[in-house]
Amino acid sequence: MDGLKVLYVAGLGRSGSTILANSLGQVEGFFSAGELNFIWKHNVLENRLCGCGTPFRECPVWREVFERAFGGMDAVDARRMISLQASGARTRHVLPMLLPAGRRRIAARLREYLANTGRLYRAMAEVTGSRVIVDSSKEPAYGYAVGMVPGVDLRVVHLVRDPRAAAYSWLKKKEQPDSEMRRYMFRMGPARSAVLWDAWNLSAEALWRNGRYLRLRYEDFVAEPGPNLRSILDFAGEPGADLPLVGEREVKLGISHTVSGNPNRFETGAVELRPDERWRSGMSPRDRAVATALTLPLLPHYGYSLTG
Repeated sequence: MDGLKVLYVAGLGRSGSTILANSLGQVEGFFSAGELNFIWKHNVLENRLCGCGTPFRECPVWREVFERAFGGMDAVDARRMISLQASGARTRHVLPMLLPAGRRRIAARLREYLANTGRLYRAMAEVTGSRVIVDSSKEPAYGYAVGMVPGVDLRVVHLVRDPRAAAYSWLKKKEQPDSEMRRYMFRMGPARSAVLWDAWNLSAEALWRNGRYLRLRYEDFVAEPGPNLRSILDFAGEPGADLPLVGEREVKLGISHTVSGNPNRFETGAVELRPDERWRSGMSPRDRAVATALTLPLLPHYGYSLTG
């Protein structure tokens, strides 16, 4: 299946990628797969829950995907896949990816990994009957590696959220329901999240400035979901697809088969898309000042006020 379309959501975590990807997953012909960069570790090895609520290895959809792609979940060495991925698809590989010689070295290093990733994507499309795979892994370097997979037509939605809102979300204690090994999701302070916000957003622009790339602010998406979803469907080459909305602002989520990611991926039923502005009153002045100072040069670039 040459030319399989992969719609890759890039950007820092806690930027609304889960609700965006799951909304797109309701479109006919789209399959929201979740954060596929973690599938080998979190799902094949740790057997965390699929978005349908079933342990990954028991999910009939993923069992069929792996059977078709590899002959079963244990037919591929998951630890080797994790090691290969780390050797050429991490943030430290962004700079080499910007140079022709660096891209050639990384492609050669990842040859086996890319071949297996291609088999996985094609099996997902075949099993689910999808034309577009939505991968919300977010990491720019991993997304660029996905674009090296033979037969993949990569299209990147660069999702940006106000860094102070993202920092506030990273500070909150949030339960991790898909794993018995970790009760709460990973947290980090405003300084670290702000530096990552700078690095990942700049990386996304640098890697895809000459490719199929669409930038979207989270705040714009939730304020006007209809027009922004239509723009994404047009960008994905699916202009005739129906919008997954009930009314102007509500999306009806069905059971998903997402791997890894924010616990919101387990949500089903009607969900109203609305701005989350709790950070404006809930964030401490110190944390807000730190996040603002460390992202100051990029705030106007993405249309955010210096004062919030």
